[in-house]
Amino acid sequence: MSSDEEGEAIPFGLFGDLLDEIEHEGPSAQPRLATRIATQKEFDALCKSIGGFEKWSVLNEDCRREVVKNMDYWARSRLGFCSKADQETVSRTPIKIHSIEILDNENHYLLSREDFDNVVVRVQFHHDFHSGKRFEVVFSQLGDDTQIRWIKYMRKPDVRSILLNNCNYYQEAAKFAEKWMKKCNFEIAVLKVEMAHYPTESSQIKHLPRCKDVRIGADDLETFRWWLQKVPEQLDDLQLITLEQDRETFTLPTEFVALPQIMTVPGFYFWCRAAFSDEQFLKLAAKTMSFDAVNITDSGINQFLKNWLNGKSVPGFRQALLWCRRQADKPAMIRGIQVRQWDKAFEEEAAGFCGDFERVCGRGDCLQIYSLIDSFESLTLSIMDDRISIYATGRKCTYQGKTYSDYWIP
Repeated sequence: MSSDEEGEAIPFGLFGDLLDEIEHEGPSAQPRLATRIATQKEFDALCKSIGGFEKWSVLNEDCRREVVKNMDYWARSRLGFCSKADQETVSRTPIKIHSIEILDNENHYLLSREDFDNVVVRVQFHHDFHSGKRFEVVFSQLGDDTQIRWIKYMRKPDVRSILLNNCNYYQEAAKFAEKWMKKCNFEIAVLKVEMAHYPTESSQIKHLPRCKDVRIGADDLETFRWWLQKVPEQLDDLQLITLEQDRETFTLPTEFVALPQIMTVPGFYFWCRAAFSDEQFLKLAAKTMSFDAVNITDSGINQFLKNWLNGKSVPGFRQALLWCRRQADKPAMIRGIQVRQWDKAFEEEAAGFCGDFERVCGRGDCLQIYSLIDSFESLTLSIMDDRISIYATGRKCTYQGKTYSDYWIP
């Protein structure tokens, strides 16, 4: 391994221990250990973090690990320098990591003005992106070696890099990301993977028990299936997208979309075709959904609308975007339903809503459908050449004792 910064003991700063691990994976390698004494400033910062050191020495190991578990990565790193016992406590306690991203071939203009094959790995410790508690590294091939680069911001962006000898950048990027997953016992909350050929055959991932927000980009069904097998059945949000495959030809089959991770998720977005049957469509738990519809019929949409206006749909439903290029049968879609066509009178009543809707959602042939449970609540059905959209736009409001419908874009 070579470094752009000679003499720096841990060239990768806050994640140097992990890179040292990569460096010394050979059978004859001897790992480097950080042995320096912690500074007073580091002691003070740690003391403030845990509320004082008075009782630290008498705490048993379980209590110490509970304290460390609630530290951020920087405080943990400082504590690890204090003593051998503290270093062991830190190494045995999982890190809190909020999200990990592994992405193919993003543009990195600070590294190169020309496109190049790469994988970027992003690790975010805190749920708030703006906290700054995150880092990213870019893996690429340089001859037989893997080049790893990252940006260090001082007065201006400074590109740092190291080389891993005789290895493939794609494999090393996945391995690096999985090592961070292991550091937190695979308990990340958010996962984003967009790789055309993720090395599943060499993966160490068995289960991601606390992952609730998932975005997977791939070009084959088995990769999508492999990832969904690793996450809980009950998710909060799911996105499946194709990378190089044409979204208008790649189809998630009916048996695949029946997976509980899809049927029970509150919100999902598929950048491809999905072969939901009418029956599956009506059983979805999603409040928001978007996909290219293959098998959903006008009768299925009609029943979906009837379920909503009779109070039998998913509570809190917001929107369904059914992308399709076919001639919609409007009479079949609204059969047995009282609708209000958007006209001049409605536009005046809605007070600017229709113009906002057109700018954000497109117009098409729009109709308002009012709930039979509460007539102040309503849906907008928009029929366009490339999609059929259903939005919960009318909501009940009360002002100074007067009840009325307020229209908004969910």
